[in-house]
Amino acid sequence: MLDDSYMGYSVSVGEMNKAPLYFTGAPRFNHTGQVVLFKQGDKSWTVAQRLNGHQIGSYFGAELCSVDINSDYNTDFLLVGAPLFYQPQEKREGQIYVYTMTDEMQLKNELSVTVPSMGRFGTTITSLADLNGDGLRDIAVGAPLEDDNRGAVYIYLGDKRKGIRSTFSQRIMGQEIKSGLRFFGQAIDGKIDLGNDGLPDIAVGSHGMAVVLRSRPVFNVMAHLSFQPEEISTEKIDCPIKTDETLPMVTLKVCFEMAETTKSKAGAMNSGLNISYTLNVDPVRQTHYRGFFGTDKKARNHTNTYELREENTCFNYSIHMLKCVTDTLSPIIIKLNFSQVESENTNAILNVDSKRQAVVEVPFEKQCAKNDTCIAELEVDFSFLTPTLLVAEDNYFNVSIKLSNHGDDSYNTSLKMYHPPGLSLSKMTVKEATRQILHSCNDLQGVLDKTVCSVSLPVYRSRSAATFLTSFFILNNYKWNDTISMTIMGHSDNTNTNRTNSLTKSIRVQLEIKMAVTVEDSSTTYLNFTAEDAAEDVPKRIETIYKIANPGLRAFPVDVSLSFPTKLENNFEMTNYNVSVQQSKTQCNIADNASADCSPEKYCKIIRCDTFILDKESDVEVKLSAHVQFRDLKERIKNIDFLKKYTGDSVEVKFKSSINVGYDTQRYVLDSRKQANKYGSTKEKSHETGSPKDNDLTMKESEVQVELIILPNQHLIILTGTGLGLLLLLIITIIMCKMGCFKRKRFYTEEEEENALQAYPESTPAPTNGLINQPETEDKSDQLSEDKMLLDDGEAGDSTPLADTKEGLE
Repeated sequence: MLDDSYMGYSVSVGEMNKAPLYFTGAPRFNHTGQVVLFKQGDKSWTVAQRLNGHQIGSYFGAELCSVDINSDYNTDFLLVGAPLFYQPQEKREGQIYVYTMTDEMQLKNELSVTVPSMGRFGTTITSLADLNGDGLRDIAVGAPLEDDNRGAVYIYLGDKRKGIRSTFSQRIMGQEIKSGLRFFGQAIDGKIDLGNDGLPDIAVGSHGMAVVLRSRPVFNVMAHLSFQPEEISTEKIDCPIKTDETLPMVTLKVCFEMAETTKSKAGAMNSGLNISYTLNVDPVRQTHYRGFFGTDKKARNHTNTYELREENTCFNYSIHMLKCVTDTLSPIIIKLNFSQVESENTNAILNVDSKRQAVVEVPFEKQCAKNDTCIAELEVDFSFLTPTLLVAEDNYFNVSIKLSNHGDDSYNTSLKMYHPPGLSLSKMTVKEATRQILHSCNDLQGVLDKTVCSVSLPVYRSRSAATFLTSFFILNNYKWNDTISMTIMGHSDNTNTNRTNSLTKSIRVQLEIKMAVTVEDSSTTYLNFTAEDAAEDVPKRIETIYKIANPGLRAFPVDVSLSFPTKLENNFEMTNYNVSVQQSKTQCNIADNASADCSPEKYCKIIRCDTFILDKESDVEVKLSAHVQFRDLKERIKNIDFLKKYTGDSVEVKFKSSINVGYDTQRYVLDSRKQANKYGSTKEKSHETGSPKDNDLTMKESEVQVELIILPNQHLIILTGTGLGLLLLLIITIIMCKMGCFKRKRFYTEEEEENALQAYPESTPAPTNGLINQPETEDKSDQLSEDKMLLDDGEAGDSTPLADTKEGLE
C-alpha cells in the first residue's frame, strides 16, 4: 500500500459465521480510493478483497459502515462513502456504494445511491436501530455541507435484499432543527433509546453542538370498503328520454384499521393519528358519470379529515346515480385514498409501507332468463337507399340498418360492417328506436375494409330495436369492380341463438363521368353559290368539327356516330363525305342499320366509329368533311323566269348534321352538371341549332346555312333601258313639235329695224303681213321701244308675227 493512500482513514468491523472481518479505507489510493477487506487466518490477518474507486478525487472509502440488516450477528452489507464524487451535469456531490457480503465472504456491488445535493453526501454513514418496526436496521447518511454548510441528514429504511432502499424516507435539515446550526450531520449515532420510551433515538453532531432526534411510534393503517345491497338494481334504470331524476344506488361503508408496528411503551402516544381521505366514484370515467354522493350530481369526490385513535373507525355514505345510466355492464368503481396530515403536535407516524388506498367494485344485477347466463338473440337487416353505388366526387353511399334483440340483455353489442376499402364511414345516426340508443363508431388502425360501431354499451336491452342511417364516403380514386358486397353482423359477448345475426347483400357500382360535346368555331357556318360558280361547275368544301371533352379524372370508352343528309331540297347534294377522329386511329364507316329519323330513303347517312378510350382531362375532335353543290345549277339559271332576270333570285338551304356520343350506361353515369368553360362555352353559338338535342350532353347538332344567289342580268337591263329611253325621247319630241316648241323666234337689232323701215316707203302699199306705213316724222326711238315690247310679249308665248304686232300697235 502506498504511503500517501491514507490507509486506515476509515475502518469498520464485521462478522461472518463467527469469523471476524476487518474493513479499512484508503481514499487517496491511486487518486481514486480503495477499500480493503481483511479476514483473520490462523496466525495473521490476510487481504481477502480489494475494492477500487472509479472517479479521480472522489475519496472512495472515506467512510465505511458494516450493517447486520436482520440482527443475526452476521454482516450482510458494507456501505462505502465517496463524499467528493461529482456529477457535473446533475450537480450532485457525494455518493454511497452498497456491497453485499456473499457466503464466500466476498463483497458484491449491489447499489449506488446519491441525492440532488452539493453537500458531500456520504461523509457520515451510520447503522441505526429499527425505526419503522419492520425488523430491519435502517441507515442514516450525513451531508454536512448541504444548504450552504448548514447540513442535512438522510434516513434510509433497510432492505433485506439490497441493504437499503434506493430513495430516502426522511430528510432532516439542520436549519429546521435550529437556526444557526452548521455542518449538521458531521457525526451520527442511533443505536440506543435515550428517552426510555421503547423507541431508538438518533444523536447528530454539528459544529459545536450535538442534537438528539427522538423517534415516534409508527402505525400501519388499512382501509376497507363495503356496500349494501350487493348488486345495483336495474329495474328502475331506463332512458326513454334524458332526465335528471336520481336513484339511490348503494350505502358505502368506509372503515380504517390502525395497528402500531413499533414497540413503544404505554403512554408514549399522547395524541391520535390525523389522516385525510378522499372517496372517488367512477374515477376512470371522464364523461357519463354514474354515481355521486348525496343528491349533488357534481359531488363525485368526497374529502374528510379525521384523527384515528381506535383500532377500528367506520363511516357510512349514501351514493346515488342518475335514472338514465347507459352502462350497466361494467361495475361502478369506488376508490379511497388517504394520507397523514402532519403538524407540529403530531406524535404518531403513518408507516410509509402502509397501503394508502382501497378500491371496491359495485356490480349491476343481470336479468337473464336462465340463471346468470344471458342469451341474446340479435337480428340484423339492412337495405341500400339507392339502386346503385355511384362513384362520384364528394358523394356518399347511404345504408339503412336495423338491429333487433329478441332475447336477453345483450352485452357489449356492436355492429360489424365489412365493406370494400373504397368506403369510409362518415356518420351514423339513429333514425328510430324503441328506447334511447347511444352508439359510437371507431376506425380500426390499419383496417380499411371493416368498421365497428358500438351500440348502447354496455347493455342492449331485451326486446329493443333500432334503425340506423349510415353514410359512407365514397373514395373516387379506388379501383371499383362492377359490383360490391357488404356484410353486416350483429355481435355481442353473450351466447347467441340461431337467429340471423349476419347478412350479406350486393349492389351494382356505377362510375360518374364528365363529358362535354361542342362544335368548334372553325367549323363552316355559311356557304353561297352564284352564277360564276355554275360556270366553273366546281363543288365547295364544307367542314364541321365536333369536340368531345373529358374534363373529369376518369377515362372511359365511347362510341361516336354522325348523321347527316346527302340530298336536300333545290337539288342540293353532298358528295365525297368523310368522317375522321383526330388524336386517335379510330376507323369510321357507314352504318348498315338506319334509324327512323335517318334512312337511305330520306337521303340520310349514319357514320359510326369504332369504340375508343376517352382519356381523363383530354379531348378529341371528330371532323365531318364533304363537297356540296346545287345539281344542274347551269340549267336552273338558264331557265329562270323572264322577270327574275331583271330582279334576281335566291334559294336558302339549311344543312344540319348531328353527333351522338354513346357509352356504357350500365357502368357509367354522366354528370348532369354543366362542364367547365375550358372545353367550350355553355352559351349557344351561331352554328349550333339549340334544339332539344343540345340538352343531352351526349348529342350536339350543327347547322350550315347555304344560299344560291342569282344576280340580275346586267346586259339585258342596260339594253332594255337604252331602248326604252330612246323611245321615250322620241315620244316627247313629237309632242313638243306638235306644241310648236321647236319654232324659232327672231330678235332684230336696232340697225336691222332701221333698215327695214327705210326699205318700205310711205306710199308703198302695205305688205302682205298687214303692216301700216308710219309717218317718217315719228321718232325712231319710240318705234324701237315699242318693237322691243312686242318682242317681249312674243317670249311669253304669243306666236303672233312681228308684222301683225306692228299692225295691232297702229
